[in-house]
Amino acid sequence: VVSDPKTGATVSGTLLALNLDAEEFQSIRVGLAPSNLALSPDESVLAVVNSHSDSVSLVDARTLRAVEVKLPAMPEGVFGSQPVAAAFAPDGKTLFVACGGNNAIAVLRGSGLQARLAGWLPSAYFPSAVGLAQDGGLRVVAIKGTGNTADGKGNFRSTAYEGSLERIPPGALVRLEAGSREVAAANSPRFAPAGGVANLSSIGIRHVFFIIKENRTYDQVFGGMPKGNGDPKLLMYGIDVTPNHHALASQWVLLDNFYATSAISFDGHQWLMQAFVSDYVERAFAAAPRGYAWDMSDALTIAPTGFFWQSAKRPLDVRVFGEFCLPAVWDPVTQNAVDINERSLRPWSEYWRLYQSGKWQSEVGCSAAGIPALKNIMSPRYPVDETAIPDQIRAEEFLRELAEREQSGKMPNLNIITLTADHTNGTAPGSPVPKAMVADNDLALGRIVEGISRSRFWPNSLILVVEDDAQDGLDHVDGKRTVALAIGPRVRRGVVDSNYYTQLSMVRTIQDVFQIPPRTRALKAARAMNSVFTGAADLTPYRCLPANIKLDEMNPPAKSLRGRQRWAAEASSRMNWHDLDDVPSHVLNRILWWDAKGYGVPYPEPDRARAKR
Repeated sequence: VVSDPKTGATVSGTLLALNLDAEEFQSIRVGLAPSNLALSPDESVLAVVNSHSDSVSLVDARTLRAVEVKLPAMPEGVFGSQPVAAAFAPDGKTLFVACGGNNAIAVLRGSGLQARLAGWLPSAYFPSAVGLAQDGGLRVVAIKGTGNTADGKGNFRSTAYEGSLERIPPGALVRLEAGSREVAAANSPRFAPAGGVANLSSIGIRHVFFIIKENRTYDQVFGGMPKGNGDPKLLMYGIDVTPNHHALASQWVLLDNFYATSAISFDGHQWLMQAFVSDYVERAFAAAPRGYAWDMSDALTIAPTGFFWQSAKRPLDVRVFGEFCLPAVWDPVTQNAVDINERSLRPWSEYWRLYQSGKWQSEVGCSAAGIPALKNIMSPRYPVDETAIPDQIRAEEFLRELAEREQSGKMPNLNIITLTADHTNGTAPGSPVPKAMVADNDLALGRIVEGISRSRFWPNSLILVVEDDAQDGLDHVDGKRTVALAIGPRVRRGVVDSNYYTQLSMVRTIQDVFQIPPRTRALKAARAMNSVFTGAADLTPYRCLPANIKLDEMNPPAKSLRGRQRWAAEASSRMNWHDLDDVPSHVLNRILWWDAKGYGVPYPEPDRARAKR
């Protein structure tokens, strides 16, 4: 796919008109990522919806002349209406276009290529198909319906969406003024003041460390913290397993109302890196028919606006550790990363041995082959996001580079760091027990935070930590409530912040710190985390806490087990751990529950867990 040299996004969209009699075709330029077609009743006009151009191309079926009509996102001036489907009215003078990003149906009126946007009709979450019914109204399929994962009946999993089929009666089709007002209001939320620091660019933050972890809910980690809104019954990795997470949340701010925008890693990394998820990812919800490009190595997953830092008005240095990476090893002779196949990756025990002997440096690395446009900002020595590689190696490599930067005095403005061990490998023999992998992740986080806090860069630093998703884990408030941390001299100390925040809030916060204009509709509407900041700096450094359990405690062989425990080991062994989410998450979460709680403890089924909000 031809892609932009800066962003890696697609740069062209084409419609091919085939003449079957003459066995020839003509290429017609349309918008980016054309995703659906609709032919007018008299077959004179073909509508092509362009999901990455926020437009519909109207093509004269006889002359093949095309006219592009914009379908703007809301709030105004940003990208992301994402038109994905269209249908003509019987008279051919009205065209209805489902815009997944706006959660709305655009209504175009006019004859032939003269049709223009007349207004909007509200719909449910991400409409993906629209059709005319015999009664003259519309039928709209929405992929995520109301988007509700906490309905008070025990529906608490992040992937537990219910799609919807919506009926819009004929009378609503003429009330476009009211519909347009409703769509505009729904896409432009207004938040009450949350306190803290209003102007985040004014408090001297010059270095942000954005740490992305894997797949935990709030209750799984913080459910036992008395001062937050947790449910101890759902706690799996408490203070004994995650002492640094608990210390960081206690010493700085406990965020107990923070949610993943994503459902799984596939869209989680896309939300976090660009505040946009391609229509094909949304429409093929969790199926990934084009391949599981959570690392955005498919150009069609990348927003035409690029990544969230690429709209900065002033020069911004960015360094990426792990994100976007494909497998590689570092060659100390050539000082380059060398691509390898994922089948060449070693077992966990081998990487652990290399770590303990200090010989891991040439056995891990990062290839930028997935998005060559980002090669210059990616660390070639940082490990790929592979759960066979302990997070201690990731911490070691980051701290090695941090020491170099201490000497030079040069630290990038934005540092993106992945830590993946808290995903775990279930109870697969040959891998550490789940609590050991979570503890490995916790210790790596503590070491990185301590290193930054004792560096020359600490007075002007901010550390933000978040999971890429809460995938299928249990939480008593909502299946998408997740673990998030804010750490730094300008972050409030010893408080609970229950303001509603999301992954997008964290990205918007970084943008506000560096005065980066939001270019997607999701970021423009997101609420920055102003309330966690204070104008008075506290430079007290962090002291990393040691792990309470052995990080190399291994899962026992399946043949030594019986009953449900043996089933769990065998099921874990069959899972593909090379792709972070190519596992049946509903099975894995049951395995993790029984491993943490005991194999005789019933898994909390929906009727046992009820929302408290």
